[in-house]
Amino acid sequence: MFVRKVKKRNGKSPKLYEYLQLVESIRTEHGPRQKLILNLGTLDIPESQYKAFAQRIEDILTGRQSFFKIDNNIKKLSEQTANKIFDKQAKENDENKESDYQEIDINTMNVERSRSIGAEYVCHNIWKELKLNEFFLSHGVKKKRLPIIETLILGRLIEPGSERHIHQWVNRESGLYEIIGKPQKGGLNSFYRNTDTIYKLKDEIEKYLTKTEKDLFSLKEKYCFFDLTNTYFEGSGKKNPKPNHGRTKEKRNDCKLVTLGLVVDELGFAKSSNIYSGNVSEPKTLEDMIKNLDNKTGNTKERKTIVMDAGIATKGNIKWLKGKKYGYIVVNRGKAPFEYDFKNMEVIKKEGKKDIEIKVKRYKEDDEIYILCYSKKKAEKDKSIRDRLEQLFIGRLEYYKNGLNKKGRIKSYYKMIELVGRLKEKYSRVSKLYTIEIEPEKEGDGEKDLKKIRVKNIVWEKRENYEKAEVDEGSYILRTNRTDLTDKEIWNTYIMLRRIEYSFLSMKSHLGFRPNYHQLEKRSDAHLFISVIAYHIMHIIEYKLQGKKDSRSWATIRNLLRTHRRATITFNRKMQNGRIAKQAIRLSTKLEETHAEIYKKLYLNGMPLPKKILIKKE
Repeated sequence: MFVRKVKKRNGKSPKLYEYLQLVESIRTEHGPRQKLILNLGTLDIPESQYKAFAQRIEDILTGRQSFFKIDNNIKKLSEQTANKIFDKQAKENDENKESDYQEIDINTMNVERSRSIGAEYVCHNIWKELKLNEFFLSHGVKKKRLPIIETLILGRLIEPGSERHIHQWVNRESGLYEIIGKPQKGGLNSFYRNTDTIYKLKDEIEKYLTKTEKDLFSLKEKYCFFDLTNTYFEGSGKKNPKPNHGRTKEKRNDCKLVTLGLVVDELGFAKSSNIYSGNVSEPKTLEDMIKNLDNKTGNTKERKTIVMDAGIATKGNIKWLKGKKYGYIVVNRGKAPFEYDFKNMEVIKKEGKKDIEIKVKRYKEDDEIYILCYSKKKAEKDKSIRDRLEQLFIGRLEYYKNGLNKKGRIKSYYKMIELVGRLKEKYSRVSKLYTIEIEPEKEGDGEKDLKKIRVKNIVWEKRENYEKAEVDEGSYILRTNRTDLTDKEIWNTYIMLRRIEYSFLSMKSHLGFRPNYHQLEKRSDAHLFISVIAYHIMHIIEYKLQGKKDSRSWATIRNLLRTHRRATITFNRKMQNGRIAKQAIRLSTKLEETHAEIYKKLYLNGMPLPKKILIKKE
């Protein structure tokens, strides 16, 4: 494919006109010829850029990724031109359809085996782009297993659930097998066996995906964001040593937990994952994860900068990162090693319409930089949370105090100490700001006497640190050894930590991450890992759409594509000899505007499968 300049006169006018054409060389029975693809008109492109322009268009049409830096103007024009070619091809396909009039009985028409193909088509094309079939074949996986492996992973994206659920979905609701080919043996047991196959190749898969994505999208991998999340585990898990009781945001204290550690880069691409016991201590996982990261991304001389939250940023971990010459940006744990104030802070971000304002102030301690940050929105949120907790806390204390003069309420000094202790533990965020005194009616000796003593009064008052807590609301301190970065760069990098939070949210909400029903350790771990692979594919789809200014989540895209379906139409047809024969045609529904828009942004032609006549004409 190349650009050709054409010079032409309009009628008898002596004026010479120039315009461009996009053509390609083809072989014919009369020798090589040039085929016109599209008239480009008068584009503002220097002749030296013709080759790059044509190459970029060809990359878009074939779905290839460009590895060379392209001028922004050339990039924009090539995308516009490629879209015109897609539209032209679609129009030609409609015009070239031959008419085939038949005499049929409309009363016998039925629509059967309606299956979804929209999301399946999109995910399968990302699977092909990553060349995952080639990867599995190169690692000794038999070709007949590939459809089930692809179904297990894409099923997590399209219809999240267990192996049993995905097995039922692909056979009853999805047209995925029509796109990728139906396996010879697709029973439920084969799904479980191939789950084991996937997990055996865990390290190799992550290493391959990391390298492939880096090449496809020219990833820099300067920053790595590390965090942990957990999922509750259904059942006793007696055969699995990993599930254990621990803290969970979902308050599922009745269930054992399994923990996933994940590292993503600054653009949200996953790099490395590890599965830990449910009660694992966050700080102990860092060294293990970073070693795995180096193994998968390459332990280069230019060390990456590790970004993590306060829960993992212990003194020991900071010391280890320093010793290994890693950069780090973390939230400071505990009290700051210096006195700070909020005077003369620099505003690094301000959005009046959204009432957003971020202020920072730099402090230097030895070889580290500390950034005091203040967020107006965070201050409002912190105050709202404190006011609500304080209201509940004080309200309960008043309830206990008022009950001292009411029949049937607790008045025992011994029990009141226990009640107030539990209350302070429940509302620890505000209880530390108050001094609470439970006054007994008389002094007693020993535990027996305490149980007999009644409470005279309950008194509470604000501590000296109350005002400081109010002032500190909305503030936090970032700590880093990246002294070469500006205050704004440090803050912007830390804010990227939300990318890993979004990764976890996506896996839990959209990719069947929880709950985990498996009882064997390898199956439980494989369940989590398949969600991680599914995240790789999901993130590529979202990343490509974001490049087209489309910020919709995968969940929204998936729901929109559900209405692009494949169905069989059956009817009775009158043959030329007068005999009535049954005929069936398998075809896809016509693209809706939303389908076409999504496919266009992902450089797909919107034709997952051709029309298929299942019963041939006589």
